[in-house]
Amino acid sequence: MKRIIILGICAMPFFFASCGGAESEEGTTTDSTVVEEQIETVVTSYTIDTAATVVNWTTYGAEGIDHQGTIGALSGTAEISTTGEESQITGASLVIDMTSINEESEKLVGHLMAPDFFDVNTYATSEFSFDRHEAGVVYGSVSIIGKSLPVEAPVTVSEENGSLNVQVGEFKLDFSSLEMPFYVAEADKPEEEKHNPVIGFTATVVGTVAQ
Repeated sequence: MKRIIILGICAMPFFFASCGGAESEEGTTTDSTVVEEQIETVVTSYTIDTAATVVNWTTYGAEGIDHQGTIGALSGTAEISTTGEESQITGASLVIDMTSINEESEKLVGHLMAPDFFDVNTYATSEFSFDRHEAGVVYGSVSIIGKSLPVEAPVTVSEENGSLNVQVGEFKLDFSSLEMPFYVAEADKPEEEKHNPVIGFTATVVGTVAQ
């Protein structure tokens, strides 16, 4: 669904005179010009394509990347306001299907879904809530196991032939503040034995024009 907003901008009068003004025999002569420019903003609503949208996650160990996997989307929407060549996200929501956690190790997947981590039997979804899009960064929050974490993620937005593509660059979340039983149990361990609670995320979010 698309909406078109036309903005009219009237420029302030421009005065063309040398040295602050041109004197004639009869007095001061001032030329002024008013310019009105029409700026078109197209607002498009998209429905998230859950088959094409994917969230990537990465855990880190002492020597770098430890594990990498994906999570799928369950539903979502996005609103994009485009003026000229610039596209701005002005609204968005995304529901993540926590039961779709994937990684090459089935044992790890089982651990992540268990009550001491994501507890997917109780919290089957996580949800991103949009706040604003400024200078190439999206701000919002994500609700995980019923608790909220702030999100600041770099994004690149493109629209073509009725399709939306948002590339979300890496952002990191510190899961220790969620007080998951897994991390609580590690609190008394020596630092070298603890798992890093900071997890990195990227995403590809694809949408089609809402009907």
